Amino acid sequence: MRKIFLACPYGHADKAVVERRFDISNAVAARIVANGAAVFSQVSMSHPINGQLAHLDKAAIGRLWAPVDALFMEAMEELIVIDEPGWKESAGVAREIDFFRERGRRVSLWSEAESDFPA
Repeated sequence: MRKIFLACPYGHADKAVVERRFDISNAVAARIVANGAAVFSQVSMSHPINGQLAHLDKAAIGRLWAPVDALFMEAMEELIVIDEPGWKESAGVAREIDFFRERGRRVSLWSEAESDFPA
């Protein structure tokens, strides 16, 4: 069974963009699971929790999630990045890519890996 850490750009000044990123993360994660792979979707997990952390600024939220992300990244064998607009500029996605590449683990863009997970 493939063990996939799913990455997606998240933060944005426009709340509608953040919601779209949450929705697409959920849709991609569902498709991966429906095809028999294990997936950890960081955005799917963190977005609802972040709503309870409104008193924290973006940097504090990032510091809070960093060790949690590291735990799940260590457990997963590969990274798939949802290549929505903003993924190349995302510091979080860059950190996740570096983590997987430094360990010699597979890194793919969703646009490249999508055919592995038929709808």
